[in-house]
Amino acid sequence: MEKKIKKTQKGTKSASYSSEEKTIILTILVALVIMAAILVYVVFFTPAQKEPFTSLYLLDSEKQLENIPETVVLGENSTFSLWVGVENRNDTTTEYSVQVSLDEGNSSAEPVECFNRTLANGEKWEFPVTISIDQLGSNTVIFELWFFDETENVWDQTGIWIDLSIEAVEA
Repeated sequence: MEKKIKKTQKGTKSASYSSEEKTIILTILVALVIMAAILVYVVFFTPAQKEPFTSLYLLDSEKQLENIPETVVLGENSTFSLWVGVENRNDTTTEYSVQVSLDEGNSSAEPVECFNRTLANGEKWEFPVTISIDQLGSNTVIFELWFFDETENVWDQTGIWIDLSIEAVEA
């Protein structure tokens, strides 16, 4: 494959490619156009793969994020309501359990309430919980999410929980 250079009428030189070289250049250009078209299709027209997830969240008594208590006065507002929410985006129907525990500083946070429900994919579950703090000082309300593993026939942790720290003071 050698380039043939010929003189034109005005004495300038021009490059002339053989038919084999023209075929190679055309093939490369067509391949680049096809690759660009595939890239545009993948980037703009292929839906992104969604990663399955489960969410656990808390809302105040008005189903807002604004008034979740951080401090309570014993005997005055130490009993309050919250909404707990679970959302299933795991691409499968799953049985969930929310275990509510109260750690009053003694590190023995055994569940005081459990709420169970089966959720289809895309389903959301919100339910009210009433919390009573009667211990002065630092308290932690723990909301822990579990799921039922049908293959093992046991409840298993999702690794999702919320620790709500509440300081209880005297009036």
